[in-house]
Formats: sequence, C-alpha cells, structure tokens
Amino acid sequence: MADEQKAVEQETVDTPTTETKEVVLSQSKLDALFDKAFRKGAKTASSDLSEQLGVESIEQAKELIEAKRKLDEEQKSDLEKSQETIETLTKTIEGLESSNKEILTNMEFQKVAMDNGIKDADYFKHLLTQAKKADDYNEADFISELKTEKPYLFGVQETKKVDATTSKQTLDVSERIKSAKTIAELNALQNEIT
Repeated sequence: MADEQKAVEQETVDTPTTETKEVVLSQSKLDALFDKAFRKGAKTASSDLSEQLGVESIEQAKELIEAKRKLDEEQKSDLEKSQETIETLTKTIEGLESSNKEILTNMEFQKVAMDNGIKDADYFKHLLTQAKKADDYNEADFISELKTEKPYLFGVQETKKVDATTSKQTLDVSERIKSAKTIAELNALQNEIT
C-alpha cells in the first residue's frame, strides 16, 4: 500500500493557481473597444469586397453601378420608354376608377338616406349593404320595414302609449329616479315598481 501511495504522489502534478482579477471598464471605454473592433472588421470586409469586384474602393463600385444604370436608361428605345409610361398611366387610371366607384357608391347611399330623411347615414349604410346581399332585395320594402322596426333612424322619437290603466307615477319613473336624492327614495321607488 505504501508503494501505491508513492506512485500516486509521483503522478500528482501541482497546477499553479490563478487569481481572478475583476476589471472595471466604463461604458464609454467598452463602446470604444467595440467600435474599434467593428471598424477593423468593416474595413477588412470592405477591402475584400472591393478586391472581389475588381475596384479600388466601395465608392468606386457605387459610381460604376450608377454609371451603368444611366447608360442603360439612355440606351432604352423610345418604345420601351413609352411602354413604361403607358404602364404607369394605366395603374394611375385604375386607381382613379376605383376611387371614383367608391365615391359614387357613397353618393348613392347619401342620396337614399337624404331622400328618406334618415338621420344616421353610417348605420343605414351598414344595414343597406347587408340587405342588398339578399336575393329578394327591394329598396322600397326595405325602407318601409326600417320605418317600423327602427324609427330612430328617421329621427322619430318613440312615444309611450298611455291608456286609462296607466298612472302618471309609472310614466315618470325615470324622472323620479334622476331626482332621487337618497338610497331610501330609490328603495321606495323599487318597491312601487315591483
């Protein structure tokens, strides 16, 4: 056993211990280090790209590309230029036709709304759009149906029907609720209603 311990002791190598030191950098110094590294990388990439393109600098490559574009533009025939102009004008006309159609549709809704005395044109437009999707749509029938189902669209206030069995107190409940000043008055009104 003693021989084994000697063998283990001989195999053990002392490794030097390293001390870790904390380095404190300000944000500006850290930014400067990054900028320096990125500038160096960008410069290397720029020179590699310039070398691949066979030019001295990126600026020269930009100038060559611009010169080629101008040369291509000058070499276009009159026919090609005319075709490009026609395409541009066609797209403009299509956009104007679409806008015109939308304006005419809105004017149609406004005319129907004005002719029938409708006060809420936006809601009416929504209802009319939905009704037009139906197969059996008839504008006159639709408007007369609206007058009975949604009179508020036409500015008509619904009036409460009063008969001999209705008392004045029940007609003024909303006014009495508004004028109630205490919880006790509200509770009394609730008891009257129920």
